[in-house]
Amino acid sequence: MGNYPKPIDAYSLNDWFNSEKENPIIVDVREQSELELASFSQEFLHIPLSKVTLEYVQEIIGGLLDRKIVVICHAGIRSYNFCQWSLDNNIVSEIWNLEEGIDGWSRYIDSTISRY
Repeated sequence: MGNYPKPIDAYSLNDWFNSEKENPIIVDVREQSELELASFSQEFLHIPLSKVTLEYVQEIIGGLLDRKIVVICHAGIRSYNFCQWSLDNNIVSEIWNLEEGIDGWSRYIDSTISRY
């Protein structure tokens, strides 16, 4: 059986941020123009999918492997693909995908974030 990204919904991620546990590293794989439309309200690393190469991602994520990583995009599809790619290339052994992406986060958690 293969290794797959772990799903996390906006409510669970919000609970994680508000818990005693160490916050996850958020990786946003949207393009710069999308960040200008709707930026995530927590601190995050920006790795636009258009710039993804194995070396680039290993360089950025390589030092964070002791941390939990949650990946976001607009609706959860590109982030899922990035998560699966990261697992397939042995960059990480576990990774979470924010279901419904920044759009879901805006709808359920933080309505101040613009929807697009």
